[in-house]
Amino acid sequence: MAQQTRGDILRAARGLFAERGYAATSIDDIADEAGVAIQTIYARLGSKRGMLLALIDLIDEEAGVGPLAEEVTSARTALATLRAGVRVTRSLHERCGDIIEALTTAAGAEPELTDAVSEGQRRHREGARIIIDHIQELEGLRHDVPPERAQALFALTTSHEAWRELIRGFALDWGPAEDWLVDALSRALLARQHKKSANTN
Repeated sequence: MAQQTRGDILRAARGLFAERGYAATSIDDIADEAGVAIQTIYARLGSKRGMLLALIDLIDEEAGVGPLAEEVTSARTALATLRAGVRVTRSLHERCGDIIEALTTAAGAEPELTDAVSEGQRRHREGARIIIDHIQELEGLRHDVPPERAQALFALTTSHEAWRELIRGFALDWGPAEDWLVDALSRALLARQHKKSANTN
């Protein structure tokens, strides 16, 4: 019951932050939306800041990051690893881009958001490291590309801002955008024998 209540609070906060913005949403609003007392929010999450950090886990859960991440580490080719990694980021931004946008946009004016946004960015960079490490294990990384630069390129091209530009700025659909990123990154990062059929793996 306690876990269910916590989830209800987080989903209420997620919806309100995305709809109204972080600054315009109060603890009272979240309590009303979740159907709980304000004291219950503090008991379950500690504070608005605690809620923000817990929201990062909710975002990962909504996007199905866990199962998708397993596809990365179980992939048997470098190209399959790369595609699985791009798919993780696509799912994250396709399903949860609204709340990521709301939190990121408000972070400049709301210092208490810093920890939550920084944690999301840390997880993104760590995901890039895991992907590139697995590609290295499969001997699929170009020899002239240092791993740390490969991680940086993957993280940059699959960031929230990059997906937003592809989908909103250039009006691409999610599927073609994913295929294009996989193709571009395979050309930039993978050894020659690992680049083939980027759009079919």
